[in-house]
Amino acid sequence: MVITTRLIACVIFTLLVYLSTVKCRTKYQVCVVDGRGSNKKAARYCPILDEPDSRVECIIGLDRLDCLRRIAKGKADFAVLTAEDLVTAANLRIEVLITNELKYNDDDFEYEIVAVINDAAGISNRYDLRDKRFCHPGYSYDGEWTRIIANYLEVSVVPQGCDPYLTLTENRIKSSSKYFKAACKAGPWVNEPTLNQQLKQKYHNLCEVCSNPNVCNGNDEYWGRSGSLLCLTAGAGDIAWARLDDVRSQFSNATSRVTTSPEGFSYLCPDGSIIPVNSTSSPCVWVAKPWPVIATKRTSAQDIQELMSSLSHDLPNSWKSALLNLLETYHVTVTQVQPIEAVESYLARAVGFLSANSFPGCHPPRTVRMCTTSNIENAKCGWLREAAAVYGVEPDIECLKADNKTHCLQGILDSSVDLVMVPPDMIHMAKTRYNLRTLFYETAKDENKYITVAVVKSDSGIKSLSDLKGKKACFPVYDGVAWNSVLHSLNSKHLLKECPFEKGMADFFGSSCVPDLPRNESTSLRRLCKGNIYEGDYGAMRCLTHEDADVAFVSQNAFTYFFKDIKQTGNIKQTITDYKILCEKNLCHLSWAPLGQAMISTNKTDLWRKDSLDVFLQMDGLFGAEYKDPTRTLSLYGLYDGKTDVLFHDATARLRDVPIAKNMDRMVLQYEDILNNLGECIPSSSIRTLPLVSMFVYISCILFLVGNV
Repeated sequence: MVITTRLIACVIFTLLVYLSTVKCRTKYQVCVVDGRGSNKKAARYCPILDEPDSRVECIIGLDRLDCLRRIAKGKADFAVLTAEDLVTAANLRIEVLITNELKYNDDDFEYEIVAVINDAAGISNRYDLRDKRFCHPGYSYDGEWTRIIANYLEVSVVPQGCDPYLTLTENRIKSSSKYFKAACKAGPWVNEPTLNQQLKQKYHNLCEVCSNPNVCNGNDEYWGRSGSLLCLTAGAGDIAWARLDDVRSQFSNATSRVTTSPEGFSYLCPDGSIIPVNSTSSPCVWVAKPWPVIATKRTSAQDIQELMSSLSHDLPNSWKSALLNLLETYHVTVTQVQPIEAVESYLARAVGFLSANSFPGCHPPRTVRMCTTSNIENAKCGWLREAAAVYGVEPDIECLKADNKTHCLQGILDSSVDLVMVPPDMIHMAKTRYNLRTLFYETAKDENKYITVAVVKSDSGIKSLSDLKGKKACFPVYDGVAWNSVLHSLNSKHLLKECPFEKGMADFFGSSCVPDLPRNESTSLRRLCKGNIYEGDYGAMRCLTHEDADVAFVSQNAFTYFFKDIKQTGNIKQTITDYKILCEKNLCHLSWAPLGQAMISTNKTDLWRKDSLDVFLQMDGLFGAEYKDPTRTLSLYGLYDGKTDVLFHDATARLRDVPIAKNMDRMVLQYEDILNNLGECIPSSSIRTLPLVSMFVYISCILFLVGNV
């Protein structure tokens, strides 16, 4: 009887715990992505959702695709996604359901794209477009529409070339140049300025219709949404690619910048038919973009839809108004999707949208095989590949995982991969041992560069590199940035007495620690080492503080942050004030390097390099620091699933084919220049004796000549 009573009590207790858990879990989790400026709203509105009567709480996502992953993993219930995000979800087979659309008008879609022709051009079907003048909105406002949508008319009607000796981008440009008599396609065709200019000079007819054909940039009168229609109505072109709402505005009687009579203009339809602009028939649309939506997991879909439908701004200080503010970029109407739909069927409603995102490319397909070194790197690379494809970035990226960077370097040598991101400490090895070259750099602001400095004790009395003679030194790694920078400085100041370099360094310094030093080199350079605990920048700082060393050659940021990290300092008594950076003649660094660089084989063709460089420069524009969407699609730099420096460094400012973030950067002692000018090892003893030898030879010659007179 006692056992039965206890059993009943246990069951009741378990049931109460379960019910309390269910009650606590009535708050749904919305994944919120903060944007910039007015789109940075989480700090303002998320606290309001913490109120007791609120049915929702905030989960802060790093970007929209991070929110998609959170929904897929059950770590969030719903989020706002764009049509492009939904394509990515479909391609990755992630199941979410669409419950609501976020609209700012009553249209069925966010926008629809049409082709408008001048009737006087003699165009009666799509095949008549050949040798006509094309008014295109141009490029450089990808936040409004992707290159896939921008180029949809051309890939639909223009025969596409696949010349293996041209980049994919140039193939498209050349095909359009041959097909159209002239055009205005203003804005950047590719992201590298020099190549962009070369292409515009080579295919000049695609800028010929522009108001300023020799410049053909985003400042052109015919650039942009209204620009293509102005180009058409001004008589400069025969056909325009434009948004339907802009066409209606252009040909309406309403007040606008320029209004035009619809007489003499028609819609060219995908099936080749013609519909006059002033016809009562519905315009024929080539491609439509769906509205932003509320996407949720299946188990919450019905409840989330009802919750969304109840939102309003009637009570501005309420949690419902706060939630609506978090979801919208500006005041919108939340409409139900009936019935609740899967991604594929929802996107299929939008004419041309799925077709635009599934056009075949050249065969065989061109890819950039990127080497990764961890599961999380490979995962981010995969998401990057899918997101880039949705925005029309070509060639595709293929992600291949290796065990470590060295295996990646060997993979490039073996032609099993094409590219790997290499940290500064491995650059010299990549160049000399694996014969690699740089495709692009992870550039950074000055405070985030890898700046190599010499850290000494504040009271050491050391004032110059020459004062380090016989001192105990700590290096992060052999043949890394610090090693080569110190070697270069000592060699250029003629402070090395022995050759080769390793012997000269061993002679110059006292007992030291140089991790990964070749076994056949001097034992004095590894005397301070203890296993691998002194490897890397922080390891060199531990060596300095734990081994009572005299100098550590590390990155400036490692010195700055080492003493702030309790995991690194442990129970040491020293503080940052006990050390200083060694400066000589107002120069306080030995070298600087970008955060990392993409390395490729020196055997890669110029064509391949142009194609591949443009891939990463496009991704930098779409997903980097200068993204154009109200919120980030995907973060190229920054945390990924809570981890730092995944694939690219968080502090990267932008990707460039030069190591500086801005052209006016004038910081001296760039590491790559140092590597190119290491020079030969010339012991200082031979330099000092050289004048005496020369004098002896000179006197001998004089005596010889005098003796023969």
